[in-house]
Amino acid sequence: MLGSEPHKTEGVILNKSHFETFIRDLLLVKQYRVEVYINQGSAKNQNWILEYKGSPGNLSQFEDILFANNDIALGVSVIAIKLGTEGKSKILGLSHLDTVANSFSVCEFQDSESFSNLESLIVTLNPKECLLIQGDSSYEFDTLKQVIERSNVLVTLRKKSEFSNDSVVQDLNTLLKFTKGQQQNAQSLPEINLKLAMSATSALIKYLDLTSDEGNIHQFNIEQIKQSRYLKLDTAAIKALNIEHRSNVSSNFTGNVPDSILTLLDKCKTPQGHRLIAQWIRQPLKDLALIKERHDIVEVLVKNNELRSTLSEDHLRRIPDLQQLAKKLSRKKANLQDCYKIYMSVSHLPKLIEQFSDVSNTTALKELIIDPLKELIKDMDKFQQMIEQTIDLEAAEKGDFLVHPDFDDELKELKGEMDEMEEKVQSQLSKVADDLGVESGKSLKLETNQQLGYYFRITLREEKMLRNKKHYTILDSNKNGVRFRNNKLNEINDDYIAAREKYTNQQKTVVTEIIEIAAGYTAPIKNIGDVIACLDVFVAFALTAANAHITYIRPEMLSSEHGEFNLVQVRHPCLEIQEGVDYISNDVYFKKDEVHCHIITGPNMGGKSTYIRSAGVTALMAHIGSFVPCEKATISLLDCILARIGADDSQLKGLSTFMMEMIETAAILRTATSNSLVIIDELGRGTSTYEGCGIAWSIAEHLAKEIKCYCLFATHFHEITRLSEEIPTVKNQHVTALVQNDKLTLLYKVKPGVCDQSFGIHVAKMANFPDNVIEFAKRKQTELEDYQGTVFKGSDCPEKKREIIKEADELITEFLNECKTLDKSLSNEQLRDKILEYKKKICSHQNPYIDALLSEVY
Repeated sequence: MLGSEPHKTEGVILNKSHFETFIRDLLLVKQYRVEVYINQGSAKNQNWILEYKGSPGNLSQFEDILFANNDIALGVSVIAIKLGTEGKSKILGLSHLDTVANSFSVCEFQDSESFSNLESLIVTLNPKECLLIQGDSSYEFDTLKQVIERSNVLVTLRKKSEFSNDSVVQDLNTLLKFTKGQQQNAQSLPEINLKLAMSATSALIKYLDLTSDEGNIHQFNIEQIKQSRYLKLDTAAIKALNIEHRSNVSSNFTGNVPDSILTLLDKCKTPQGHRLIAQWIRQPLKDLALIKERHDIVEVLVKNNELRSTLSEDHLRRIPDLQQLAKKLSRKKANLQDCYKIYMSVSHLPKLIEQFSDVSNTTALKELIIDPLKELIKDMDKFQQMIEQTIDLEAAEKGDFLVHPDFDDELKELKGEMDEMEEKVQSQLSKVADDLGVESGKSLKLETNQQLGYYFRITLREEKMLRNKKHYTILDSNKNGVRFRNNKLNEINDDYIAAREKYTNQQKTVVTEIIEIAAGYTAPIKNIGDVIACLDVFVAFALTAANAHITYIRPEMLSSEHGEFNLVQVRHPCLEIQEGVDYISNDVYFKKDEVHCHIITGPNMGGKSTYIRSAGVTALMAHIGSFVPCEKATISLLDCILARIGADDSQLKGLSTFMMEMIETAAILRTATSNSLVIIDELGRGTSTYEGCGIAWSIAEHLAKEIKCYCLFATHFHEITRLSEEIPTVKNQHVTALVQNDKLTLLYKVKPGVCDQSFGIHVAKMANFPDNVIEFAKRKQTELEDYQGTVFKGSDCPEKKREIIKEADELITEFLNECKTLDKSLSNEQLRDKILEYKKKICSHQNPYIDALLSEVY
């Protein structure tokens, strides 16, 4: 308990480092709102004042606390939405702000009652927070809020007055950076005509209080969101395909094995690379030329082991977060160390470009990476010269960031004093080494940092040498060793720190001028960061492809008109790398007007879900520019990847498993086209068997007959396999299993045809159910199933069995209809004769199933 009576508050005490880590986890991982209060009163009379507040999309007050010495390896963005109507249609205005890139993206679009278009857009943008107008209690608003929260986005309600267009033009004139030749007025921009989107933009500006920070003036850009550039993905697909790690969900993956496609692919070395690959994986491309350009670059890197390794292990590691540094410069919050980081990374770029000199460069590699970097290096030439002339590079190499002493006579004098002190410090190193009887530079080291100044460090093993020696002062101990000083070093260090503080104060005016000039290079610095991010992602794709157990291959991408989706020996990239797993690969084949839908049956844990997921994952990887885990892949451009796999109860939202799967399936039916890939697993289990089977059948039939998309439909309802008899483009497949001596062996191989038996009782035996329970289960199975217990000629072949039973059903229906039309005035004997006549007529067809049923009766 913290504080005194009667105002004690539950709490814990954190040091600065733990506090920053805790806040970072709350805001960026757990996605909570955070408020920090400071007590301005005494222990007895407490007066807590709100000092900072933030949320996942609004980190402005926490940036200096959280990210001063840390790179942001994930994107931070926030959206605002305003709902309107046009006739009977719903219109949504959306504004998206990327707080790292300082970029507004806006759009307006029509949507259905379930807001499926919005859900797809949220998946593409991946915001952390969404602003909505408070006070709305309509059904539409509740549905909208549910869609947003289902996408794991924090909803924040704001006053209606904040969604006003009154001041948006004025605010944008303050914030936007207009290009040369462009009219310097936001009123001339085409985006201004999107009234609902501008209302949402106004809410974002007010929520983040952008206009109050001078560092934001003329630092933003605005563009319209081009939804047609990317494949549509729904939230269910993100979860079903394990595209991103979900910390709140238990995983079947163990150890250091990647549990998501993002974790598998993200071998990036730079913070901007980590952010970009997370963005790309949610934005699969629909542009065939752009996809092929990405594949061209990845192919070069896959084929050249030395280039790939050198870029990853040496060159990319040297590049800091240039996008974040550019933002700090633009806000005039950078320091000399930031300028030095930029200088060093730009100085290294020619060496990076040189790595491509012996490579047969593709046009894509030249246009997307090499040429832009060469141009940007030229743009940074004056910046490099300024840093060389103004910063003391020798001191910077030692971690001391100072203006060059030649700028000022007083700086020269102070620098001379500091150099003299450094010589005295060095002399102390040998004296202490002799006193302790250790070798200087090895067991004993002299180090410095900006907080402590100079100090000695000795290994933990040698710590006992300092005991009982009063002329040594121990500063602290950690795993790296013991930091300490002797009395003489204490005196010299105090003088050195005092001289350094004078130097720092004297150079403030020059530092301000340096930062002011450096801020003019914000655009090329950010652009370098963008190009490096692309290269980093390409290298990550190549590393993943080349280092896989079986090397990934380049997919052949075709236009959507070809109507082909063919994967030879496809594997699931996350499962195949698990220890002790010998992955069984399978084929996936679709062809327009030939095969549209596969109905897949088989036992639980037999590989149905993995098989259909592997097809979805491979399609996604191909469309983002990655190589894929197949022997061969031919893929026509898709427009959607939609999924319904393993829905869970959502108790917080009051939604059952069945309701969740119905919501997801309804979105699929509204969104899918003939160029979509749809994967559905175990639909209809959340309700009664017959009702579930009916729903699953109607959905499968609609997808195959009306939409004609590429569909993989895994089910336990064997009745649905009859759909292939009605629709030629529906094919049946099953996962195989072997039963020997009451032992079930899953073979994980997908073969044509229908699974001819159920394996539930075999699994029950393997689980050591009591014998009497097993026998009772068998009897009940025979009673409950319509015909599984009836053996007749042809019943050993599933296809022939269905044909015989179908004919029998028609004959029995005909018999019943004739019986219903009998004249009720006939005597009992006449009625019996008529019925026997009808029975004889049916028996004349010699249907094996009817004969078997009659033999059981008599």
